[in-house]
Amino acid sequence: MPRLQQSQEEVEVMRSRLSLTALEVYRREGLSALSFRRIAEAAGISHTLPYRYFDNKEALLARMRADALSRFESYVREYEERVEGALEKVQSIAEGYLAFARELPEDYMLIFATEQPSPEQYPDVLAARCRVFDHVVDAVQRCVECGDLQGNAREISHHVWVALHGLLSLHTADQLVHGMALEEIVGPLLQRLLAAHRAVG
Repeated sequence: MPRLQQSQEEVEVMRSRLSLTALEVYRREGLSALSFRRIAEAAGISHTLPYRYFDNKEALLARMRADALSRFESYVREYEERVEGALEKVQSIAEGYLAFARELPEDYMLIFATEQPSPEQYPDVLAARCRVFDHVVDAVQRCVECGDLQGNAREISHHVWVALHGLLSLHTADQLVHGMALEEIVGPLLQRLLAAHRAVG
């Protein structure tokens, strides 16, 4: 009997389910535990079924990263909406970035793992990365336009991102071992970064 053709929506539902199940396995057991057989077992489905939706493990990991980036973007936007002023929004976006890394460290490490294919190989991952970063650039650009900051918005965003990412990479790797905790470092760091681009009144 021929296999019934699935709709685009049905395919997406199953891809999303497999990505979420894989993420739960990864959070509990680590990246080395991820296999299609283990994911199928956790999802309660045939061990051959995941192959109908993902060509290989890297394709599944790419979907997991794209989904994690969507959650990351939700944190950034939710924190941004808590305040009104342009500069306060940029600071609040940084707080959302930090909150995501603290509350979902495995997701953060999945997104920024050093060993992963170039995002260009997986357009959905690249699009999700660009969507988050471009949103930050837009927020910084509003600060430039209203006179709170001066300089190139994309360059400023890169400066803040690189500094925060370096700090959070040390934090998630449990390498902040020189006498200061994340909470003690991040506030002064962000203030200094933004102060370097403050418009001179």
